Amino acid sequence: MQSIEKIVMIGAGNLATNLAVALHNNGLQIVQIVNRTLDNAEKLAEKVNAKFTDDYDGINDKADLYIIAVSDDSICELLGKLNLRDKLVIHTAGSIDMEVLHAFSNKYGIFYPLQTFSKNEIISFENIPVCIEANTVEYETVLFQLGEKLSNNVHKVSSEQRKILHVAAVFASNFSSYLYLIADKILSDNNMSFDLLKPLIFRTAEKIQSQATENALTGPARRNDTAVLQAHLQLLENLPEYQQIYNLISNSIVKHFHQS
Repeated sequence: MQSIEKIVMIGAGNLATNLAVALHNNGLQIVQIVNRTLDNAEKLAEKVNAKFTDDYDGINDKADLYIIAVSDDSICELLGKLNLRDKLVIHTAGSIDMEVLHAFSNKYGIFYPLQTFSKNEIISFENIPVCIEANTVEYETVLFQLGEKLSNNVHKVSSEQRKILHVAAVFASNFSSYLYLIADKILSDNNMSFDLLKPLIFRTAEKIQSQATENALTGPARRNDTAVLQAHLQLLENLPEYQQIYNLISNSIVKHFHQS
């Protein structure tokens, strides 16, 4: 069975940075960082003691694994620049089918860490769910073993399941972060600090760890408190976009809990 020792990381963004550092810290050799912006490639290469390039024709051809960690909409364009027919190639995207790799390599798979990343904050992979898929059982096992070097939370997940998981993650993380942004603006426009909400946010996250999502949800829409809902909508009359979001989500909550 193929063993993974030397890795080429294609990409130098948030996920690529965290993944490269995690692999490096767990004894794997990142031999090269490849990125369209040379400066970013160099910065990541310094963190993991690797060479770097912005020339896709200059990719090291002696590695055991090639990880494509770029934005979802850049993957297909990038693949056309690669010539890795006999190499194990994987991508890390949540919404892109594994089979896009088929035309570019006969060994391919998915390594999808389900987490939000920032290159300025390196986090541990220990508890991060890592979703694995490959075109053969052998490569699936290889990727599973690689995942276990980083995380105690590795799963075999099909492309269709991963796409559904990605949608759910957008609701749970991206949308909630945008709602924090809205809350911050509402408070700052009225000379109040977002810090006032942080204990509530932390407690809400804690409740999800130990309670069913339906039991954790509280608030006026959960109670179908129409007087409070209307008062809130009135307060938002000068912010029609936020008013619309408030109304849409509140109506959805009421329908879920109070309409059969």
